[in-house]
Amino acid sequence: MPIKVVYRGKEYEFPEKKLKAKEILKRLGLSPLSSLVVKNGEVIPEDEEVSEGDEVRVINAISGGTQGA
Repeated sequence: MPIKVVYRGKEYEFPEKKLKAKEILKRLGLSPLSSLVVKNGEVIPEDEEVSEGDEVRVINAISGGTQGA
């Protein structure tokens, strides 16, 4: 069973049984500085592995603040 990853409403499948979060981001062409991997409802560090059967989503980190007036 492949690892299924949801990003921006689209599902991607990877044939491996285990994959590190940073490898998922790399394959999607995303930077770990601007995107987060969520496994089973929790944000995980980029060196943590996901396995087949895990619920995996990738979300964009939002940074911001106030602009000076």
